[in-house]
Amino acid sequence: MSSQSGISAEQELIDFLHHPSQGSQGLRIVTAGISNDFTTVQLKGGYDSLSQLESSLNNEPLYVFIKDLQKNPNQYVFVSYVPDSSPVRLKMLYASTKNTLVRQIGGNSIGKQTLLTDPTDFQDVLKSNDVDSQQGAAVLTESERAEIEISQQQQRMKLGNRKLVSQTDGAPTSLMFDVKSGDSTISELLQSFNVIYCKIDLDTEQIQVMDKSNISGPNQLQILPEHPSYTLYRNGSLDYFIYSCPSGSKVKERMVYASNRLGFINHLKDQDKLEFARIIEIGDPEDLELSLISNSSQEQQKQEEAEEAAARASSSRKFNKPKGPGRRR
Repeated sequence: MSSQSGISAEQELIDFLHHPSQGSQGLRIVTAGISNDFTTVQLKGGYDSLSQLESSLNNEPLYVFIKDLQKNPNQYVFVSYVPDSSPVRLKMLYASTKNTLVRQIGGNSIGKQTLLTDPTDFQDVLKSNDVDSQQGAAVLTESERAEIEISQQQQRMKLGNRKLVSQTDGAPTSLMFDVKSGDSTISELLQSFNVIYCKIDLDTEQIQVMDKSNISGPNQLQILPEHPSYTLYRNGSLDYFIYSCPSGSKVKERMVYASNRLGFINHLKDQDKLEFARIIEIGDPEDLELSLISNSSQEQQKQEEAEEAAARASSSRKFNKPKGPGRRR
């Protein structure tokens, strides 16, 4: 999964952070959030005190900038507020956007950085400096910091009762994204159909079977060009998993599909007892190389041809004993 979401801050937010009004308690508190179309980080509001901020919070993630004008008037405490009850896609989106936002605002304007999941935690956010943690983070690249933040988000969910599909954790049945295949399992569906198209419903956070059909060959595969998808194809006795992420896909779709690909594969292996001859990842549908997909008879023929070629090469090899050095006279 990419560690950068491609979302950037609006100029209004950047200007407001550099020239906000002073609160009644000597605090400057500014909140920002990702827009509804997932393209920018927008200014949400300003508050005079932490109690006002706490009363306004809900289960939606936010970026919160807090400046103590008495202790540190030159830098903000930057808080990624991501409640445990927030949707998975928003958690990952906020984690992968954070470093871009900090870079746009300016590293010199940001001091302590922290992640909070409960509104009551804000009362303690100004009590420690976390100097050591910031020094440790300074040696990491932006990509590494984003990956760590995403891993921390996933770890928090793993410790709770909800788990991501991509976290098998030795318990593949505990999935956050339920796999909905109707009245039959995916393994049962493959007994009647040799192609199953799956998608992730971002509203219900489910992996759903959106279509199934029978085709005579891989050249008839109809992979959707509009958004990412998972395609299961049975060619003879061999099963193939195809992950497609078209170039025009939305940022949030790219992230969710990429981060759950491996978990879905593990689920199919563990729950549906499927073994894949090959796992194929492509961008646009036309990128699919049909030569990668063979049926059982073709695979067997290739294996036999390879074995015959190896046998011929072995039998034709002759090792001549090297001549010794000439006798000196």
